[in-house]
Amino acid sequence: MEIKNRSIVTAGAILTAFLFIKANCTKLPFDCAKTVYSFQLSVKASPDKDTINVGDTIWLEINEPTLIRDGISGEMIDYSGTSNLGSALSFSFRDTVINQWVDAANRFKFSLEKGVELRVTQLVVEYQFFEENQHFRFKAGIIPQQKGLHRLLFSSSNNTFRSTDKCTKASFAINFKETNHNRHLVGYTGPDVPGGDLNFYVK
Repeated sequence: MEIKNRSIVTAGAILTAFLFIKANCTKLPFDCAKTVYSFQLSVKASPDKDTINVGDTIWLEINEPTLIRDGISGEMIDYSGTSNLGSALSFSFRDTVINQWVDAANRFKFSLEKGVELRVTQLVVEYQFFEENQHFRFKAGIIPQQKGLHRLLFSSSNNTFRSTDKCTKASFAINFKETNHNRHLVGYTGPDVPGGDLNFYVK
C-alpha cells in the first residue's frame, strides 16, 4: 500500500510540474531552448584605419531599430524589450616572439557611453546593450596602450529573449558595416565577407 501511495504522489508531482511549465511557457522546455528568429545587428568602427597610434580611440557604435528583419522568415519583427542582448568583445595581440595570437584585453583602456559592462577578463569584455527610442544602442571607445598588431571580435548574441516572452529565443549576428575590416593585416586577400572582426596595427 505504501509503495502504491508513493507512486501516486510521484505521478502527481510530475503532473504538477508539467502544468507549471505549461502555464509559464507555452512550449515544453526543449522547445523554449530553440532559436526562432535570426537577426543581423550592425556595428560601425570609427576610425577604421589599419594603423593608429597608442592612446588613440576607436569608437564602436550600434544604433539599429528594434523593428528588425528575421533572416528565417524574411518578416519584420518587433524585438523590443530584450532582457539579455549583448556581446563579448574579444581582444587579441599578435606576439611575434612566439608567432601566436594571445589574449589582450589588458592592453586597452575602455570608455563606455551606451551600454552596461558585465564582465572583464584577460580575453573579453562583456557588454549588454541599451534600448532607446525604439533602437538598440551601444557605444564604447577602445584605447590601445601598447604597440603591435591587434584584433577585436564581436561575438553573436545567442538565446536572446524578451522580458515578456522568455520562450521565443533569437540569435543576433553582430557584424561590421561601412567599416574596413583591414584583414590584409592578417594575410587575408579574399572577398570582403560579413564579420564582426576588426584588425589594426598600433604604432
